[in-house]
Order: sequence, then structure tokens, then C-alpha cells
Amino acid sequence: MYSLSVLTALVRRISERALSPLAAACLWLVLLAAPHSVSAQTFLAEWGFDDIGRIGPTGLALDTSGSTTLLYVADQPGGRILKIDAATGARLAVWGQTGNGPLEFNSPYGVAVDPVSHDIYVAERTNHRIQRLTANGVFVMGWGELGTEPGKFDGPIGVAADAQGNVYVVDHNNNRVQKFHVQGSAGNGSAQLVTTWGGPGSAAGQFNAPYGLALDAQGNVWVADGGNHRVQKFDANGQFLAAIGTFGTGPGQFVTPVWVSFDSAGALYVSESNSDPTNPAAPDLANQRVQKFKADGTYVLGWGTYGEGPTNFKLPFQVVVDAQQNAYVSDYYNTRVVKYSLNAAPAGGRFVNISSRLRVSSGRSLIAGFVISGTAPKQVLIRGVGPTLSALNVSNPLPNPGLRVYSGQTVIASNEDWGGNADVAAAASRLYAFGLPATSKDAALLVTLQPGLYTTQVTDNGGDGVGLVEVYDADTSPGSSLVNVSTRGYVEPGDAGVLVAGFVISGTAPKRVLIRAAGPSLTQLQVPDALPDPVLRVYNSDSKLIAQNDNWEVGMTVTGGVTVGTLAELRTATTATGTFGFGAGGKDAAVLLTLPPGLYSAMVSTNGTAGTGLVEVYGVP
Repeated sequence: MYSLSVLTALVRRISERALSPLAAACLWLVLLAAPHSVSAQTFLAEWGFDDIGRIGPTGLALDTSGSTTLLYVADQPGGRILKIDAATGARLAVWGQTGNGPLEFNSPYGVAVDPVSHDIYVAERTNHRIQRLTANGVFVMGWGELGTEPGKFDGPIGVAADAQGNVYVVDHNNNRVQKFHVQGSAGNGSAQLVTTWGGPGSAAGQFNAPYGLALDAQGNVWVADGGNHRVQKFDANGQFLAAIGTFGTGPGQFVTPVWVSFDSAGALYVSESNSDPTNPAAPDLANQRVQKFKADGTYVLGWGTYGEGPTNFKLPFQVVVDAQQNAYVSDYYNTRVVKYSLNAAPAGGRFVNISSRLRVSSGRSLIAGFVISGTAPKQVLIRGVGPTLSALNVSNPLPNPGLRVYSGQTVIASNEDWGGNADVAAAASRLYAFGLPATSKDAALLVTLQPGLYTTQVTDNGGDGVGLVEVYDADTSPGSSLVNVSTRGYVEPGDAGVLVAGFVISGTAPKRVLIRAAGPSLTQLQVPDALPDPVLRVYNSDSKLIAQNDNWEVGMTVTGGVTVGTLAELRTATTATGTFGFGAGGKDAAVLLTLPPGLYSAMVSTNGTAGTGLVEVYGVP
């Protein structure tokens, strides 16, 4: 085992400077199969309406009446529509019961508000029809019947309305969208078919079990194409324009996108489920979540994972966002609607967690260093993950990791089998970490630490493999903060030997970031067997290479419009962040980049010979 004194010295060297934490970059691992979500929401309330029987909420729609924000909720198993005061959760009205007559519903799924008349449209999956109601719950009209012909439905789910009197319906089992022009009033209304588009398949413009849809400010139609793991964008006449998403559990990826919505600023929200929303052992629990995208489809953030807590979901069916940036989520199997504030995001420089992945073997551990700055103690969740990585499609995971936390050379906490500790599990759920089975041999600790310098070490306990070390800030106390410095490990040829670290740039403005892969320069710090020739690559959330470097003085290769600093600027940034310098003519690697907000990963590999490497990510003052 290598001594921890070297990494501790590096941490101390930074802390002795005027400490500048990553002002907008939060370091975490971007595992292809199991990334964490960047959260920007605060739980406010949940509503289940026990007095009328717990609801099974599906579709949601917002409207205003004077100064009151109204929330309409489709209660699918109850055959009802609820009208709610969105500010307080007070129930203003309940309409309907199970049946097939006017103002009766059989599996109501989608609900939409006409922006002109403020009437309500309800899509009934089992009655294969659309009903229109007034804002006071009076039946206006309905249309549709079971069939495959144009104008008929087989399981309509999503519904949306525009200001021109057009109504768009996702015809789920027919794998299509149908557009109608609706006019008239009670007793004299009509719905004329305008066009249809889609059909079964995976090509652009085709669908595989589509669910919800929404209109953006330009009148484009966005459809959650559930079985194709994507969201498709069309113009108002059904012309295909674009698609976002691929299959997977990473940020911007989907297993089953269920619904789409927009906020007043034009941001896109996608509610998503996994392969088995009621199974706590499902391999893709992280996909029980909500994801936010820019209008061009760029991933911004996400929140949620499987569970029953205030920030957990069991099939989050739809999310809608009001003008005050409050988000409402219909959490189907938890039988509730959950309200969050999107205005209470932590400051851009708040560190969320450190996380790195590497192969661990006898005598070659994975080490991460961090600083708790400030004056107050801080609660920290630290995990050494091995066996559970197999459920996340990581090959050859570490079978039995050991976890130790050091202050200097002293072990202050350790764990081998976490044993389903309730406090650890609750903290992991609150922090959106993927779940660990209670009987797994993964290691985890929930500790409260005084301000100072710490290192965490993941070791093997017989049997090598790929391990993951994570350090989470488990509280939001203003008197202290968690700061990343670096992660060190033994880098070898092959995918399993690549040292992976990740970081997030939050906020709205680009951020200058210094990323380094130290190898030969570690010899000056008495690191034995230093990596002789590291290669540094930086990827965005789409797994596209955006920057790379081999020898730090030779130059940086960048793609995709990324702004790169000059060699002189890189030297200046190195001094400003307080890290040690690289020697002239050395084979260490470094890049100085100006990156837009988003999620990135830094990967350190070898040009041939194995050795100990160090990866660092710094926000440049």
C-alpha cells in the first residue's frame, strides 16, 4: 500500500493558500451506467388526499384564475379529476367517477388546459376518447372510440391544446399523434381531424409506446417516445425536427421517458421511469427521476431516484412548472403529488461530492483527498462501492472493498460490509445516490468531521476489481463546505485501468477549469512507481471527446467549440489554484478550458506503462 502522506501533503498545500473552492464545478464520477443527478430543487410539500382515498396521479396541468394558480390532477385508478390550489394544496373540486358516460372516466391519463377558454381536456386510456369540461367541471363535449382508423383511438394518453383551437393527442397503442381542430360549445361542439403522424418503429418520426406530449412557445410538439428511449420534436403539422436522448442511465439518457413539459423560460422537463418501477432490486433505479434540458436539448440537471422519501419516486409520471418556478410531480406508486421549489438551488460553487473509479488490487488502492473548510463540523457520507457496480453494468467489480478514512496518518473511521445501516441508507436516498443492497459487501460510513484535511482509501479484501470511492456533503450547514483536491490511483493499460473523475459546472455562465493528470511530477513528491506518461481526455455528458492532452507544454486538442487557454495562461492558472508545478519538458498532462454549464468527465490513461497517477480538477479564480 502506498503511503497517504503524499496526497495529504497535496491537500495541505492547497489549503495553505487563499483557498478557492471550485466556484462552479462539482466533482463526481460520470459512470456510463450509474451517474448521480445534480439537484436544483427543494422539497416543499406532498399531497395524497387521504380523506377521499389515496390517488394514483398521472397527468397534470396548470392554469391561473385571478391570482390563484390552479393544478389539475388526473387520478387514474379513481376515475377522477382533482382541481387544487397549487399554493396550499387545498382541494377545490373533484369531478367524475369510474364509468363511460359524460363526466365519467375510465383510466384518465392526460389532462390539458385550453389557453383561451380555460376548458379542460381529459384523455381516457380505457374509454378511448377525449372529454372536454369547463373550469367548473361541466361536461362540454367528447369524441373518440376504439379503432385504428384516423380519428379513432387505442389507448389515448397524452393531450395538449394550443391557442388556435387545436388539440393534440398521443394515441399510445396506435403509435401515433393525432391533431384535431375543436370548436363550438356544449351541445354544439365538434372535433375535426387535421392530421396524424407516426407509426410503429424506431426511425425518426416513428414511435414505440409514446406517452405524454407538450407544446413549446413556438408551437412545436414534443413527444415522450417511451419505448424508443427518447423525446422527439415535431412542428405543428407533424414534420420531424429533432430528437434527444439515448438508452441508458446517464444524464440526458432515458430508459422510459413518460412525459414532457416546459417552464415559462422555455426549459424542457422530462419525467422518467425505469424498467420496473416497483422493484427495489431493478438495475436502473436511478431512472426514477426528473431531468431538465435547455431548449436545444442540452442536459442541465436532474433529481430523484427510487424510494418513498421527499426526493424519491416510484414512477414519476409528469412534472409541470409554474411561473414562480415551483415544480409539481405526479408520483404514481407513492400515491401523491410532490411540490418542489426550483429557486432554492445551492450556490454555484457548493461542492456536492467527489467520486472516482479505478481498478483496485493488492497493494494498489484508490485514494481521494478532500478538505472541510470553515469553522463548523460537517456530516459526510463516504462509500466504497464494489459488488453493486455489477448491477450497473461495470465489468469485474471489486468483490469486497474495504473503506478507511484518515486524518493525517491516523485511521478515524473504517467499514467493510455496510450491513444496510438505516442512517447511511437514509442519507444516500436524500443525496440521490444509487442504492446499495442491504446484504451487499459494499462499504459505507456516515461521519461528522471537524474542518481539516482528510483522505479516503478503498482497498481490496481479497480479490481485485473495479472500485468506486464517493464522498458526499451530507448537510447544508453554512459554517463549512466540502472541497475537492485530487484523486490518486494506479493507472494500467485497458479500460479497467483508466482513472475516471467527473465534474459539473452549474449556473448559467461558462467557467474556466484547470484539469491535470500528474504522473512524472509525482516523483518529486516521493510517490513510488509514478505513471511515466499519462494521457488526459475530457468528455461531455454525451460521451463526446471535447479536449485532450499528452504532454502539458505541447498543446491541447479541443473540439466542439470549447475555448482553450494558452500555455502562459495555464501556468498562471496553476499558480492561482495553488497546486504544484509541472517540470519543463515533462510528460504530465493538463488542459485549461472554458466550459459552458454541464456535466463532464476527465479520464487519465497511460501511453503504455502502468503507474500511479493523480487527477485534479480546479475552478480557476
